[in-house]
Amino acid sequence: MTFELWNPTTYDALRRQLIPSFDLLYGSASSAVQMSVPDRPQILDLGAGTGLLSAALLARIPDATITLVDHSERMLAQARQRFDGDGRAIFAVQGLMDPLPTGPYDAVVSGLAIHHLEHHDKQTLFGRLPAILRPGGIFVNVEQVLAPAPRLEEMYDRQHESHVHAAGTPADEWAAGRERMKHDICIDVGTQLGWLRDAGFDTVDCLAKDWRFATYAGWLAP
Repeated sequence: MTFELWNPTTYDALRRQLIPSFDLLYGSASSAVQMSVPDRPQILDLGAGTGLLSAALLARIPDATITLVDHSERMLAQARQRFDGDGRAIFAVQGLMDPLPTGPYDAVVSGLAIHHLEHHDKQTLFGRLPAILRPGGIFVNVEQVLAPAPRLEEMYDRQHESHVHAAGTPADEWAAGRERMKHDICIDVGTQLGWLRDAGFDTVDCLAKDWRFATYAGWLAP
């Protein structure tokens, strides 16, 4: 993507207003990684943005080192400020379809980024992950997803809007959110878990879900 969907300076403040169960989703991702990696793990955060997911992981796993990758220099500038002076964070400006850092990593994570890819690019990305993960490594994705049927998608949307209004989100911010969602290329959780199996992940599961937002994971065989 060659344009900015988000203003990096307001991104963090809007997360809980626009994403139901934010703490559950990010907390589940952090817990899964914590329970799956060795001491002093190496972690790769794809589409890291301002570093929200990386911050949650470092709070849970203080001896980790995390490489934050994002196509947006402006987003990573916010992340650099967040981790100023913290040697556990490494930064790289690159897109999700660029060659991945070679690792090897104990965990690869992503938060609300991969749904911007075309479906065949999602599958390609998943297929490249096992090569940079150590045996037993984990991939965790906090993601916006599509319902498995149109009538359920309407319910997903109503539930999402209900949360946004209950959270006191300013009307202009929700209108902007609606515009950003026009660029989303979402697909259901079941299909994505199937893609992970096809890519070589031995075990896959959805760890947390609140209608159109989910945290799911795949583990390689030890």
